[in-house]
Amino acid sequence: MVDFKKLRASKVKPLPLHPRDIFHSLPKPVGINDLYASQAEVLDTWFARRTDKDVVVKLHTGGGKTLVALLMAQSVMNETGMPVLYLAPTNQLVGQVLAKAKEYSIAALPYIKKQALPAEFEDGKAVLVGVYETLFSGRSKFGVRGSYKQPVKVGAIILDDAHVALSNVRKSFTLTIEVRKHKAVYQELVGRFRQAFRDVGRVGSFDDVTSGKDFGVIEVPSWAWQQKLVEIQDYLSPIVDSIDDFVWPFLRDNLSVCHCLFSRNAVTITPIFPAVDLLPTFADCPRRIYMSATIADDSEIVRTFDASAAAVGKPISSASLAGVGERMILVPGLMKLRGVPIINLVKHIALDIAKRNAGVTVLVPSGEAALKWEDVAQYPKTTDAVAQSVSDMQSGKSFGPVVMANRYDGIDLAGNSCRLLVMDGLPQGTSDYDMYRMNVMANSAVNSLLAQRVEQGIGRGTRGGADYCVVILTGEKLVGWIGRKVNLDQLTASTRAQLKMGQEVSEEITKSTDVHSTVMECLDRDPDWVGYHASELAEAAQGAPVDDLALKIAAGERKAFQQQRMGQYEPALATLEKLMADPDVAEDAERTAWLSASAARISFQIGEDARGQRFQTNAFSVNNNHCPPKQRAQYRPRPVPGKQSEAIVKRLTQYERRGSLLADYEGAISDLVLHASPGRYEESLANLGSYLDSRLTALNKSTV
Repeated sequence: MVDFKKLRASKVKPLPLHPRDIFHSLPKPVGINDLYASQAEVLDTWFARRTDKDVVVKLHTGGGKTLVALLMAQSVMNETGMPVLYLAPTNQLVGQVLAKAKEYSIAALPYIKKQALPAEFEDGKAVLVGVYETLFSGRSKFGVRGSYKQPVKVGAIILDDAHVALSNVRKSFTLTIEVRKHKAVYQELVGRFRQAFRDVGRVGSFDDVTSGKDFGVIEVPSWAWQQKLVEIQDYLSPIVDSIDDFVWPFLRDNLSVCHCLFSRNAVTITPIFPAVDLLPTFADCPRRIYMSATIADDSEIVRTFDASAAAVGKPISSASLAGVGERMILVPGLMKLRGVPIINLVKHIALDIAKRNAGVTVLVPSGEAALKWEDVAQYPKTTDAVAQSVSDMQSGKSFGPVVMANRYDGIDLAGNSCRLLVMDGLPQGTSDYDMYRMNVMANSAVNSLLAQRVEQGIGRGTRGGADYCVVILTGEKLVGWIGRKVNLDQLTASTRAQLKMGQEVSEEITKSTDVHSTVMECLDRDPDWVGYHASELAEAAQGAPVDDLALKIAAGERKAFQQQRMGQYEPALATLEKLMADPDVAEDAERTAWLSASAARISFQIGEDARGQRFQTNAFSVNNNHCPPKQRAQYRPRPVPGKQSEAIVKRLTQYERRGSLLADYEGAISDLVLHASPGRYEESLANLGSYLDSRLTALNKSTV
């Protein structure tokens, strides 16, 4: 018998370095002969920049992103002989990475809890693949700064789906004290901070939230948090290991740079930004590769990972549409249906599609919203139940309809497992921090978190270039959101093109029966629809623009955070004040208010209460979801309100479609009802005022 292993060993050649050469040297699955043009283009550009510390790589979902990342990992190992760590947001995606590596004979191993790091990984012979918590943990095997463990040095870290992993990383730095598990601790903290809310006139809202009557999230006033830091640290230190012993090493010396948030479910203590420098493996890594979607705003990569804004501003991408699936997006709220109950109509279509043995999935923002779909859809409530439902859909055991609450990422429903996707309502955050930030940044031009949720949700049903799906968008707030130009600008070019098609198609529909027949034109592969979609989508074949302003703000915020942590308080305040004075930043009132609240937090930390109150007043005057100042400014009426007509025109020009404006208005005032909480009622009243006069914010500013 011929010993081919011996023959191969006798002809040892230098290891290839270029990822394309590595690909050509590997055995390939049946039917695979070469890389996509987009993959080759990205790999060529990366190889020229491979020594950059931070690199962002953008490819469409289904465009072969995982193979590209694995080839880059192998290239680093071949060139440096150092270990490479590959991080993915979920265990399901970890499994997909390992399967892809096996398919191409690239050595890769799973990270296994409670076991030593594999020798093959440490020797630079195999890629180690795990979820983000593999590295980002206060008890990380890779070492935490100041601990007894010797930090593990790696040659590169691949951060897959970096744009959706942000909440995973923040969670690793966040102490969450759940009521159902630690009621006594929760109630103790309620008692310690209740007076602070009384001092700012918010004790009613605080009581409603902490008693479970209100679903909101409320932040402890930053001055009160700073005053009680020592006693909170002394109280938590002996008991925190029974709550979450993986987080405390990150927080114990950084409580002064944290938010403290209360909801009906938990107390959340989370840093302004994750202190990733506490992990030497990450902070000192010479090559960090962020695999991201083709979105315009990657500023959260700067905020979360302390990546260079200049590097993030030069992403590696391809204009190719390889991997972009076909989506017919329909918006019943834009149709001229004359009083037809939209939800009932969509339910009827969903049931019919499922009976045809084609998968149907409904995405809603909350468990409460899911309940109205239970008459036609299964509702898996736990993570395990969701995983089982997804598995059943993927295997063809079930076609739904299935309704999932707040599950906008980590779910892959390719092919026939999802032919109809319904998004009912505007997505919410996945954590109390996300909810809080969305409240205080709801209308900000640089609030990319919500755009990412919408993008992720729409993308659940198509997972490759040959895939197709119908997407139906319902709910006043969601329809209003997609109608605003500033929001659409934050989506990928392909999604924007498909939304534009969908809006045009929706406006042509005048009868409820036409909705069903239009859906079937996509699912039955009508050649006219397929041709129309292809021709319109071709216009989206362009590189994603870079939001330079968002990156500049993110870099400034990160710099100020680092200065604050290092005790350089005046430089930190100067950094924030310089940002707020920037004319481009000042145009975004909510972003300026966020920066002002950050400056207030630093001022209170150094005992400058008057300065802090001034900053907090500025924040609250723009958005009353911020904590009120301890002392309210005296009201001064403005004698000349200005030209209302100009304000009305400015409001109208924010929208592509009139129907979106009407939907946005209905959503904005939806809480002007008797059963709404005081906070939500006040916010809806303020929203109504903004429609009556869009310069209401300017009027409020004149009072401070």
